[in-house]
Amino acid sequence: MDGFVALGNVTQVAKQFAASSVGQLARIEGLVTLSCLLVVILVFSNSRRRHQSNGFLGFLVWAAFMFNYPVISYTIGLMQSSSVRNELFVVWACFLLLLLGSADAMTAFSFNDTQQHARSMMNQALHIIYLLFLILYYKAQLRMNLKVPLFILWSLSVARLVLRINAYRTTSRDNGLIRENPDRVRVHETQAEYIYLVDGKEEESSSMAIHLRYDAPDTVSVDKVWECKGELLSCSSSAGSRGAARRRDLCLSFALFRLMRLRFGADHVGDLNFHSNNDLSRTLVVDRLLSDDRDLDRAFRVVEAELGFLFDFFYARYPSLKDNLVFDLILYLLTMVTSLFTLFSSVLLHYRPSTTAKVNIIIHSFNLDLFVTRLVVALYIFLESYQLLSLVLSDWHKVKLMCQYVLKVSWHRARVDTPLKVLCHFNVSRYWKNAINQYSLLDNAGYLYRVQLLLSTLTLQLLDPWIMASSIVLPPQVKQAVLCALKDALKPTNGKITDGRRWLHQNGILDRDLDYDLFSHKTYAPYILVWHIATSICCYGESKFDMAQADAELRYHYEVATVLSGYCSYLVAFAPDLIPDGTYTSQLLSCRVLKDAHAYLAECRTTSDKYDKLMKLGRDGWKEQEAGCPLLYEGAVLALNLVDRKKDAEERWKVLAHFWANLLLYIAPSDRASVHASKLATGGELLTIVWALLNHAGVVNKLQENNGCQPLDTLPRAPRTPIFHRQGTIVDSNEDDGDGDYPMYEIMQEDYSV
Repeated sequence: MDGFVALGNVTQVAKQFAASSVGQLARIEGLVTLSCLLVVILVFSNSRRRHQSNGFLGFLVWAAFMFNYPVISYTIGLMQSSSVRNELFVVWACFLLLLLGSADAMTAFSFNDTQQHARSMMNQALHIIYLLFLILYYKAQLRMNLKVPLFILWSLSVARLVLRINAYRTTSRDNGLIRENPDRVRVHETQAEYIYLVDGKEEESSSMAIHLRYDAPDTVSVDKVWECKGELLSCSSSAGSRGAARRRDLCLSFALFRLMRLRFGADHVGDLNFHSNNDLSRTLVVDRLLSDDRDLDRAFRVVEAELGFLFDFFYARYPSLKDNLVFDLILYLLTMVTSLFTLFSSVLLHYRPSTTAKVNIIIHSFNLDLFVTRLVVALYIFLESYQLLSLVLSDWHKVKLMCQYVLKVSWHRARVDTPLKVLCHFNVSRYWKNAINQYSLLDNAGYLYRVQLLLSTLTLQLLDPWIMASSIVLPPQVKQAVLCALKDALKPTNGKITDGRRWLHQNGILDRDLDYDLFSHKTYAPYILVWHIATSICCYGESKFDMAQADAELRYHYEVATVLSGYCSYLVAFAPDLIPDGTYTSQLLSCRVLKDAHAYLAECRTTSDKYDKLMKLGRDGWKEQEAGCPLLYEGAVLALNLVDRKKDAEERWKVLAHFWANLLLYIAPSDRASVHASKLATGGELLTIVWALLNHAGVVNKLQENNGCQPLDTLPRAPRTPIFHRQGTIVDSNEDDGDGDYPMYEIMQEDYSV
């Protein structure tokens, strides 16, 4: 009983303190500090989202984005309604509103918010009006040394809003595409045929319409960048050729971004058609980005920078190239002078509470009110400086300077080249996380399955990707394998991206009967899961040996196959919207297979035990297949086929590495551009980079009209008893089992013309 009485006394004392003048002031100061913290999180964490997929970071950014406006509005309202009268309240309120304007570096949290730029500017305009109201309302209480700086800062906020509105209006009109001239001869060294627009508008207005003008003097296209003779962009000298090539590629990235941007909006004039047989698009990727076998990573670098522009366009405050930063610099200098004058004014340096102030919080001669004031002003100065530096070092500013460098021959001198080279050397942040998620279905079917299932239930499945999956740095071998497969698939002699089965059939890995039994009527999700299970089983078989002692080529193919297999399995289980035809049922299918695998492998304690039992399932376990474990059984049959037909481990893993690299290309084309854009805000995905590369190569969506492609279902064939149901063994397709002749059967059901 005494404990309840003590608790009641504490509650009563807390209520009395909160109602007192000191309590109200302490609450206001706490909210001001919290508001500053939210703004700091918003500014510094937004740019990190594109190269980090940490769930806690995402939660912090979401909380700051959602609550900064309400918390600051509530804090200012509390100041006005409080019985405490303190002349520093208006300083806090004004600088909090200025901080809100400074935090406009983040314009959207998710892709669904990206159409709210107009609303964001309207909110900023309302806060500017509110700021003027506060200054006028409290002008009688403000000393002149504070009143004048606050009014100047308000005027600068109005000017900043005008610049932002002008940039937004420029963006809505800025839709240059690609200039086509079939009569021109393609010159690879100068990019003479690749006239993608980097800066400017190839149009001239008339009273009747808008006409394209191909030789606009203020227009910078990729061919002009490549033909520039200045040292900054010229690769003629071997000394700085690498740096010049990187700078030219940045301009190419921006031109590709402008083209890619049109897939996310319908504000262009007329319909935008992406031709799947566009030789120019294919040649750009094959003969330019993938031309050097020693530097295939160049294609990744170009697309990574392009997606960086796309991230900024949707989620940050860089909607278009600024002609120059003169106005931004003038506003910044005026803001710094005014803010520093406020921070070091005699009012704050020798602050004494006015006669109207009824209360101050002083702890051991330390005035907490004055500390909060200096904190808010200093934070505003720091954030303004940080954001200007970010703007100067941004890729947007670099591209604009290089465009001016191309147009102005007078800039082609050492005094201009050197500072521009130094500026282009620095980067604000990485473009994406450079990591790849991994999900091993059979590994998660082990003894921790029930623990993971319990955690999944308790967290409403929101944390499943972090509970069941992992993330590793993207191995260079994987990147190399995917790019080699892409280059090979886009060659004019090939020209098709397939799901890999044709190649397996041609190399004797799959026969037509096994292909029909395993893959008929398979959509993408079960098709991927069957191959993932087979790859995992082969991996368990290799665990009996020391892979560290294997030769380099075997380790190379082993890593490529296992990493891409785990990544594709992750896409099915946790990101099905990234793959064609992926839906919620794909996740349910993955969960069902996981449950079946756990039930079948519950007694296995080691990978060797799992391997032996799964291989036994492939040999004579068709009853388990009929009992409700079809995909697990089919994966075991496929693994048995791979092991039997490719006795040599190096050959087997070479087959699997080639297959998975091609399969990643096969599932990448999609018309779900908004889904890929949403992934940019959570660290990015490898599949998004491949998707963008294929877009620029002319492979746009899943079904190409000129092919009349069919679904993944196999073509009709004569009925027969499945081979693995007859004697529990694999029958070679060349054997005559008495069933008679089969009709001609096309292994590949769907492909992409390039």
